[in-house]
Amino acid sequence: MFLFVIITLWKNASLNNVILNLRLSKSRLFADEDFRIDASIINDKWLPLIWIEMCFPQNEGICYENSLGEFYTVRFLWLLWFQKVEWSFNGKGLQRGVYPIGQVTLRSGDGFRFSEKEKIYSSDEKVYVYPRLVPVHISDLRPSMEWGARGRKGGLLEDPLMVIGIREYQAGDELKRFNWNASARTGKLLTNVYQPVVLEQLVFYIDVDGFVIYENAYENPEEQKAYVMEKKEAFERFLSVIASIAVKYTERGIGIGFASNGSNYYGQKMPYVLPSTELMNFLDQLALITQRVHVSKIMPLDEMFCQGRISMPVFIFCNQVTKAHYMWYQKNKEKMPEICFYYNIETEYSEKIASKSKPMDTFLIS
Repeated sequence: MFLFVIITLWKNASLNNVILNLRLSKSRLFADEDFRIDASIINDKWLPLIWIEMCFPQNEGICYENSLGEFYTVRFLWLLWFQKVEWSFNGKGLQRGVYPIGQVTLRSGDGFRFSEKEKIYSSDEKVYVYPRLVPVHISDLRPSMEWGARGRKGGLLEDPLMVIGIREYQAGDELKRFNWNASARTGKLLTNVYQPVVLEQLVFYIDVDGFVIYENAYENPEEQKAYVMEKKEAFERFLSVIASIAVKYTERGIGIGFASNGSNYYGQKMPYVLPSTELMNFLDQLALITQRVHVSKIMPLDEMFCQGRISMPVFIFCNQVTKAHYMWYQKNKEKMPEICFYYNIETEYSEKIASKSKPMDTFLIS
């Protein structure tokens, strides 16, 4: 009876004031990259723990220490009163997606292990796994692209700190452009001419329509399973090439923006990401995007165009160039600096605009 009371009290109090802390070395990585979790556990009470174990959930996207199974388990013997233990373990991103660390199960009990108690530690940490990078080759866009060819001053910004000359006043010149000293010396109204600054930026538009998975595409279960697998693999290859192209362009100082007609893992519309050479926001969207269509093919581009957000070249990535793509191009080709289509499957419409469309394989290094 006495032993039963001791065991029960020990079990019930074992996980009281036990504090687990987790810190990720990085929360964003490409598929096949490793990351580290720095962990610590504190037994903040007088009762020692003869044993304690922690079970970390694993899934198809991340694994820990190359372990197999549903959980990665860490065990310690003897955690004394007010003792703190620190350790690290490695994780790996297996496939694209966003994966929460989730609920870690703490387990301990009496010293004889006749009974045990569990406690759930919920972590808010998430790991963003970006598409796997592949070797790609990109052409030099600078000589051919009409960077900033639209806008009030030809789409160019000007650096007010770099005056490269003066000229006589022209109707419409702003007051801040006047060079008062030169005007006083010559008796003529003169204005400054500033150094133009060209912003080299691209918008990548990702059309997921050709990658949608239909639940009843085949009656035969095996054929349906093969169809789903093929669609998923094609979509992941598609995103890998896009991510690799974006990385290459930013290495050359070209900012990349994002737009898509797809939805994210939460069923929400994908946001428009402003062009930047800092790729985190762009790659976050590639981690979140799914093969589900949220809006019709090209509607996000129409919305951006109406809002005046498109003043730079647009690369449209799709499974195939469709009639809707072709009609949109014919409607807007004179209004935008540059429109290029990149596709997986050739169609009659990609042939009609052959000068503005190319297979995505042209980027790949064989």
